[in-house]
Amino acid sequence: MKRLILSFFVLPFLALLAGASAAQADTRILLNCFPPSKHVWCEALRSWAEQVESVTDGRVKVTVPPKSLAPPPEQLNSVRNGLFDAAFVFNGFIAKEVAGPMVAMNPFTGSDSAESNSVALWRTYAKFFADKDEFEGVELLGLVVNPGAHFYSMTDKPVNSMAEATGRKMWALPGATAGILKGQGGAVVSGPAAQMTEIIQRGVVDGFVGVPPQSAVAFNVLPYAKSVTRTPTSVFTATFSFFINEEKWAEIGPQDQKLIRSVSDESFARMVGQKFDAKNAASIKKEESMVKVHQASDSFYAELQAAAKPFAGKWVGKINGMGIDGAAMLEFYVNEVKQLQAN
Repeated sequence: MKRLILSFFVLPFLALLAGASAAQADTRILLNCFPPSKHVWCEALRSWAEQVESVTDGRVKVTVPPKSLAPPPEQLNSVRNGLFDAAFVFNGFIAKEVAGPMVAMNPFTGSDSAESNSVALWRTYAKFFADKDEFEGVELLGLVVNPGAHFYSMTDKPVNSMAEATGRKMWALPGATAGILKGQGGAVVSGPAAQMTEIIQRGVVDGFVGVPPQSAVAFNVLPYAKSVTRTPTSVFTATFSFFINEEKWAEIGPQDQKLIRSVSDESFARMVGQKFDAKNAASIKKEESMVKVHQASDSFYAELQAAAKPFAGKWVGKINGMGIDGAAMLEFYVNEVKQLQAN
């Protein structure tokens, strides 16, 4: 039924696209973006679309519809089923089938630079997962990691201890952050970032964690915060995978595939990361003018790191089970982030 409903909306758009009077292209790619059209993700995907058309001299044309054609968790399945050709997805939604990109979702591994995080993740994945095919039915074109996330309080008390974090109801992105709070007895409301606005605006929760300042501004939840507590390294960095339907990819000739790769892979990670960092820098300034900023106490930071260890251990064990040295992969990613930050 879900597929029929989605097809009802997608097919008229495809018919319009087919009848467009634009210049003919050998291949047309319908690229979905589920956040609002002005979100940095949609801006980045439109930039990629322009790059693809440019490097292929118009032989491949990419169209990004003005509104999402499927809910956030359905991006991968929608591409597999051919409802649209390409998309990106938050890896927390596909964690049961995709393990490699989750290295960057281990707590306290990433920096506040999306560019450094994203380039480091692509290099790490290319090194350790080059011979693995985790993304069944699609071709992976890029990996992106958000800037680091911190703790926002919607009450007069900042979140600066584990007791304060778990003694209130918190919104958190799915993954380690939500798991850490739940594991320590906290009440957590978890879901897609695109759905957090209503929950926070309605006062269902007393704080939120898991999104960087840019997202707090973009989803209009910063006005509901009274303070933010920042940790020396981020408690959470969200990761995203960018992919295209494998049958659509096969329609593209080898030379054009190579040209598209030139603006994808690490280049895509760098381009999207830079856009996130520019937005995040402006959002940090706005945040500092609107809410009180606290640095996490040493004791709170230590509590968080101790609570996070089981999540890294579980991920390492899963990677080991795939015949890959999980600890070496984790170490490689962390060191790549540090080196990129230093340069």
